[in-house]
Amino acid sequence: MLANSFARNLKGLSAPIKLAKRGKADVMVRKTTGQTLVGRGTYGRQSWNGQTVTVFGCSGFLGRYVVARLARQGTKVIIPYRGLYEYVRHLRPTGDLGMIVPMEFDIRNPKQIEECVRYSDAVINLIGRNYETKNFNFDQVHVEGAQRIAEISREAGVSRLIHMSSINARTNAHSDVLVSKAFGEQRVRETFPGANIVRSATMYGYEDELLNNIGKFKHFYMTINNAQQKLRPVCVSDVAHAIDIIRDNEETVGQTYELYNQKEYSRKDVIELVQFLIHEKVWQVNVPPKMLRLAAQIADILPFHYTSQHEVDLMSIDDVPTASNPSIQTFADLGIEPHTLELAALQYIRHYRPSQHEEDTMEPKGYKAFRKLRVPVSDKDIVV
Repeated sequence: MLANSFARNLKGLSAPIKLAKRGKADVMVRKTTGQTLVGRGTYGRQSWNGQTVTVFGCSGFLGRYVVARLARQGTKVIIPYRGLYEYVRHLRPTGDLGMIVPMEFDIRNPKQIEECVRYSDAVINLIGRNYETKNFNFDQVHVEGAQRIAEISREAGVSRLIHMSSINARTNAHSDVLVSKAFGEQRVRETFPGANIVRSATMYGYEDELLNNIGKFKHFYMTINNAQQKLRPVCVSDVAHAIDIIRDNEETVGQTYELYNQKEYSRKDVIELVQFLIHEKVWQVNVPPKMLRLAAQIADILPFHYTSQHEVDLMSIDDVPTASNPSIQTFADLGIEPHTLELAALQYIRHYRPSQHEEDTMEPKGYKAFRKLRVPVSDKDIVV
């Protein structure tokens, strides 16, 4: 009787009932733990794909791009932060309501770290600094902190760990920053065997310290060694894209990736490129390394950070990928075609142009940096 009544009500409905069907894309099985993740809702920002990711270092340059990319796909993102809430407040609108969860933490407090990773199936560690403070030295951040996050993540049953490092991280490097990052990689590998190590070259973007510093200090831009440092600059959005693919693809477990530009530039080439794009001369001032390092040591004493001797040391170290190692993968192995620096840079530094050139288009004809261009140009690179 109840069934007949239900059937009569169904016939009276004006619109037919549609049953939601699940596809293979709604389900993910983590290779390391066997955990099954089932998505809910339609794909995209206003849904949940079943995945929860903790992003340490979310308030940094790369962190905001990684968080935005994850949130856009319907991933629930835990964003641990130290200090003021204002440091991560801008990340809340990147995801739907309740999908971006800020949590205060201290990298020296294991209990707070455990609370941040307790419900996550993946953890991304982007924490890194180019200078020391009165609270943290390089070993505490790059070595002990990285090991602590890896250990607690493993004990909490986290399936995937992605650890961010530098392409120049070597135990024999001439920089305390890079040496500590190299030892941090080793500790992470020992503690979390299936962790991914991502080594990036110098990154550029809207908040970078490469293109923007040249534009900001165009009337007095200090360099050392006549700006002959070799760089392999990569777009920060490409690095965030790579991290997202690594996290989502179970075949990448335990792999090491080096993300760099196939074309090599000197810092002088980059200065000339910025000079060309902003239609204004960049006044390069070459300073003896020892003198600049001494000035940086004095500036490091001041209560607010301006520069440090460690950052001066990094100005003399070339971006050098690991040679002839088949176990190390690159952008090509992830199916990513990186942006071309010459054609993508303008959008990040257009605001440094004089007002009369603000709306001028980019004309690469006759400029030597474009004559050296070996990467095929695609429509996505052209910014006018």
